[in-house]
Amino acid sequence: MRPPEVGDRIMPGHWKGDFIKGAGNTSSVGVLVERTSRLVLLARMEDATAASALAGFTAKLNAISAPLRQSLTMTKARK
Repeated sequence: MRPPEVGDRIMPGHWKGDFIKGAGNTSSVGVLVERTSRLVLLARMEDATAASALAGFTAKLNAISAPLRQSLTMTKARK
């Protein structure tokens, strides 16, 4: 469930996350977009697993100031 203020895009600190997967799903990069400013951050991932996504997104978000990391919504997987 997203907090109601996320949809308004008034308060910064709410992020959308997604993946870009390489050929054969052997590589991937995480993409984080801040919903208000549209700032884009790329998160390094060791492989295309959920554990790598968690580690990559955690490392990237922990590197920014706490007020700018209020919530994260992941994009639904597409096949």
